[in-house]
Amino acid sequence: MVKLNVVRTANAALADSAPKPFTAVVSGGTAGIGEATVRALAATFAGHGAPDGSDFLRVHIVGRNEAAARKIIDECTAVCPGGVFLFHKGDLSLLKEVDRVCADIAQSEKEAAGKRGEEPRIDFLVCCQGVLSLSREETEEGLDKFYCLMYYSRMRFVDRLLPLLTASPKGGHVVSVLNSKFEATLVEDDLSLRDPKNGSFQIGFRHRIGMMNLFIEEIAKRNPGKIALCHFYPGFVPTNIGDHSNFPWILKKIVNILLIPAFWVIGTPVEECGQRVVFMASPRFPARGNTEMATESVKDPEVAEGMDGIVGSGAYRVRDDDETYPKETGYNKLRESGNAEKVYQHTMTAFTEIEAGRVFKG
Repeated sequence: MVKLNVVRTANAALADSAPKPFTAVVSGGTAGIGEATVRALAATFAGHGAPDGSDFLRVHIVGRNEAAARKIIDECTAVCPGGVFLFHKGDLSLLKEVDRVCADIAQSEKEAAGKRGEEPRIDFLVCCQGVLSLSREETEEGLDKFYCLMYYSRMRFVDRLLPLLTASPKGGHVVSVLNSKFEATLVEDDLSLRDPKNGSFQIGFRHRIGMMNLFIEEIAKRNPGKIALCHFYPGFVPTNIGDHSNFPWILKKIVNILLIPAFWVIGTPVEECGQRVVFMASPRFPARGNTEMATESVKDPEVAEGMDGIVGSGAYRVRDDDETYPKETGYNKLRESGNAEKVYQHTMTAFTEIEAGRVFKG
């Protein structure tokens, strides 16, 4: 376990050493773990401003709830007056909305960097969007809403913002908050999960985990030294995710009345979870091939082991205590028959089809 005081110390060191302004994007940032991450960034960088008083933290918050975003921005600005907090409203279950939001973020960073006489970059991307679902809800783009929020839209953020992430001097960092604890599987002949026989929650959830692990590992391999990606299991965190599910009302009541209060007692506090997410931007999780540079910076704890069992591999399955899970027993089997390339090409084809205005049917 990485102790919380170690996490806070590492985050403070990040605030001191990171290029200024440290630029972050948090999708699903108006509630739950996304909101906690925004607040943790504000608290971490408060008092670590640039000597000339210029902006030293820029955070793009993406979500649907504008009122919640305004409250978060006002409170984070009070905590961290030198930070710039920007809201982008969008329905992230639609890839065209993800593309629009990413274009707005890229333009904002281009203009801000131009004023500084620098090239634009993004240092940290955190994806938290998602709802719980027991049934398929197909969007106008041909994707299941739940599947899109948990996988396609998150990976589209990575794809669209990749030039800015790889421009970060120490390599951009990406965190996707889902469930790296489960053993991943893959429905190889139905990657889109269109067949009703693959519609159960368990099959779908483990499949999406497999898709995410394969895709982020492929991104790390294709961009050595430039980007590190973490799939994070936050543990039991008391959030309002049940309110946004398509569960029957009685099941929502059970979640809100029994489970969430229990999480307040036995789970990870929301504030701590935010700090642990920020910790994944530290040198403990380096881009592939940057292990030597990371080792010079990381004393306690040591550089993390990647999902392939190699230290500093650039793609990590991270536990709720910021340790990493060891290589899965089914790791090699999951990657047989070119599955990593198959998942990558499937995902990129979905992006291309939808960007062209077509309904994805793959």
